[in-house]
Amino acid sequence: MQATRTARLVAAALVVLGLAAPASAQTQMFGLGVEGDIEAGVRLYGDRPSDRESAKFEEYRDLPQLPYLERFHLRLFRPDESYSFEFDGSKWGQQDQEFSLRTGRLGLWEFGFDWDQLRHIFSTNARMLARETSRGVFTLPVPRPTNAQGNVYNTARELDEISTRWDTSQIFFRLTPTPDLELKTTYTRINKDGDRPMGVPFGFNFIEVLEPIEQTIHDMRLQATIAREQWQLQFSYTFSLFENSVSSLTADNPSVAADTAAASAAGRMSLPPDNTAHTFSLAGGVNLPWWRTRVTSNFSYSLRLQNDDFLPHTRNPLVFNAAPVDLALPQSGLNGNVQIFLYNLNVTSRPLPPLTLSLKYRLYDYKDKSDVIAFPATVETDSTIVAEVRRPGRWSYRKQNGDVDARWRIIQPVALTLGAGWERWDRNEHREVPESDEFFGKAVLDLTPFDWLLVRAKYVPSFRRINLYNTHAHIEHTVLEDAAALSQGQTALLRKFDQGERDRQRLDLLLQFTPTDTLTITPTAGYRHDDYIRSVLGLQREISWSAGMDVNWTPLERLSFFAGYVHESNFAKQRSRYRPVTGTTTFDFADFEWISNNTDTVETFHAGFKVTLIPKVLDWSATGNYSYALGTVHTRNPVSPASGTAAQRIAATARRFPAFEDSLMAVETALKYHFWKNWTAKVGYIFEAFEKHDWRTDTLNPFTPAVTRGGIWLGNDLKNYDAHIVALTLGFRFK
Repeated sequence: MQATRTARLVAAALVVLGLAAPASAQTQMFGLGVEGDIEAGVRLYGDRPSDRESAKFEEYRDLPQLPYLERFHLRLFRPDESYSFEFDGSKWGQQDQEFSLRTGRLGLWEFGFDWDQLRHIFSTNARMLARETSRGVFTLPVPRPTNAQGNVYNTARELDEISTRWDTSQIFFRLTPTPDLELKTTYTRINKDGDRPMGVPFGFNFIEVLEPIEQTIHDMRLQATIAREQWQLQFSYTFSLFENSVSSLTADNPSVAADTAAASAAGRMSLPPDNTAHTFSLAGGVNLPWWRTRVTSNFSYSLRLQNDDFLPHTRNPLVFNAAPVDLALPQSGLNGNVQIFLYNLNVTSRPLPPLTLSLKYRLYDYKDKSDVIAFPATVETDSTIVAEVRRPGRWSYRKQNGDVDARWRIIQPVALTLGAGWERWDRNEHREVPESDEFFGKAVLDLTPFDWLLVRAKYVPSFRRINLYNTHAHIEHTVLEDAAALSQGQTALLRKFDQGERDRQRLDLLLQFTPTDTLTITPTAGYRHDDYIRSVLGLQREISWSAGMDVNWTPLERLSFFAGYVHESNFAKQRSRYRPVTGTTTFDFADFEWISNNTDTVETFHAGFKVTLIPKVLDWSATGNYSYALGTVHTRNPVSPASGTAAQRIAATARRFPAFEDSLMAVETALKYHFWKNWTAKVGYIFEAFEKHDWRTDTLNPFTPAVTRGGIWLGNDLKNYDAHIVALTLGFRFK
C-alpha cells in the first residue's frame, strides 16, 4: 500500500513538471514563467537489517525499499516577479516526508505552509506479556506467573515497532503595507502519536510497559515590526496550548494478584497534563549619535497555567479504607501558575576607530505562584501509606548575567579583547544554596600576521562561590520536622554539582592555514577543567578536551577533497558513600566511601572527494564517516570497608564495570550522468555498519531469575547491523 501511494505521488510530480516543460528559451505555463526540478528513483537492498535489527538503522528516518522522491521543486512567477508561487517537497509517502508552499506579491504580502514529519524508533525487538486492554491500561494474564514461571516473560510475544511520530504543520501570513512596517501571524500545530517505554514502580519491584503518546501542541503567534533608519521596534504575542488525550497509565503488578490493604494489584501514574501559556514580548534597537553607539533590548513576560484534576492517591479502594488518616484530596487541582520575566540589554560602542566596547546584561526571573497544598497523607506506589503532612516544592529562582568587553586593534594584524563577566543565582528556600555568584575573566587574541594564517586564542577563567549550603533545605519545607527523615536523607557532606563551589579554566584555539588558494587547513582545540572545591562527596572534578583538524583541497577545478578528524574526551571523578539504614538508624561509616572515574571518549573521522570525469556529462563523488565511542567506569574504595556487619561491608565494596563501546561507519558513493541537457541519471551505493557492546543490554531479558523478579523489562536492545543499499534516481530540471 505504501509503495503504491508513493509511486502515485512521484508519478503525479513527474506529470506536473512534464506538462510544464516544453523546450523553449523560457518555460511558460498559463502565461507564467516556470522553473523547477525533480529527482526520484528506487532503493534496492543488497543486505538490509531485519525488522528486529532496524531500530538503530532507521532511528530517525524512513528507508523503505520502494520508489521514493528525493526532491521536488516547482516555481511559477510573473515575468516582472510581482507574483510568484513555489512548491517544494521530499520523501513523499514516507514516515519522514516534508513539503512546503509559498505564494505572494513581492514587497507586499506572503503566504506559506509547511509540513514536516519526524519519526523516532525506540525499539523493534521488545517483548511484553501484558496486553493493552484499553489505551494506557496494561493487563497481565490470569493467573499471573509466579517466580518459578518467570521465564514466561522471556517467551512473550514480540511487540511491533515502538516509536513516536511528530507531524508538524505551520501556516503563516506576512503583510508589509509600508516599507518600514511588517505584520505577521503564524500558527503551528505539532501532533505526537505513538508509544515509548515507561516503568511503573511497586516499591522494590516494577514493570516496564508503554507510555501512550497522544499529544497535540497548538502555537499561535502575532508579530508587528517597525524598522526605521535610526530605530527599530517589535512586539509579539504567543499563545500555546498543550493537550494530552490520555491522562494516566495503569499497569498490573507482576508480584501481587489481588488488591489488599497493604499492596495493590496494579499501579497508576499520571501523564503530562493539559496546560496553556501566554507570552508577550517587546524588543527594539536604536542608533545613538555618540561614539557610534547602538543599543538593543528586549523584554518578555510569560504566564503558564495548568489546572487538570488530580488523580486520587491510589486506585486501590482497600488502601483508602485502611488509611489511619483522611486521604481526601485538599483540592481538585493544582491551580498552577508560573510567571517568567526575561530582560536583555546589549550596548556596543566605538569611541575610537581601533576600540570597540560592549556591555551585556540578562535577567531571567522564574516565579512559581502555584498553590502550596498541604496533603495530610500520601500513598506511595499504590500501597504504602505515609501518614505525614507533605507539601509540594516550588522552585522559583532568579538568574542574572553581566558581561563587559573591550576589543582593541593594536596594529592591523593584532587585536586583543579583554573582558569580565558575572553570573548570579538567587534560589528560593527549596534549594540547598540560596545565593551563588560566579565571576569570569576573558582574554581573546586575534592574530593575522599573514594573508594565509589566522590565529584565534581564547582563555576564560571563572570561579563560583556560595553563601551557604543547607543539605536539608528541601525536606525542611516539604514535610513536618522528622529527625529520622533528615538523617536518612542526603548526607551533609554531599554537594550538588550545579550549586557547589567551582573553579573553572577554559581555553579554545582556532588556526586556519591557507598556504595556497586551493588548500585550507583548520586545526582546532579546546580544554575545560572544572574543580569542585570543598565538595567532600559528589562531583569532584571534570575535565574535557577536544582536538581536531579539517582539510579542504581543490588541486584542480574539476577535483576537490575534504577530510577531518576530531578527538573528544570527557572525564568526571565522583565520590560517594554507602549509608545503610536499619529501622530508623542510618549508619554513616567513613570507610564505606567509593570513588568513580567516568571517561567518555569519541573519535570521529570523515573524508570525501568530488571529481568531474567528463565536464557537464559525468560526475563522481564519495564520502565516508566513521565514529567510535568508548565509555569506562572505574570504581574503587579509597580504603577497604572494615566497619559494620559482613553484609554491609560486602554492599559497600566497589566493583568495576565493563566498558561500553559502539561504532558507526557510513560510506556513500554516487555516479551522476547528465544527458539531454536537463536530465540527470544517478546510481549510488551506501554501506552502513553499526556495532556496540553494552553489558547492560546485550543479554537483557524481560525476566532475570537471579533478581527474584525485582523488575520486568521490555528487553529492548539496539542490535548490530550491516546495510548495503543501491539507489537509482532520475532527475529533470528546467527553467
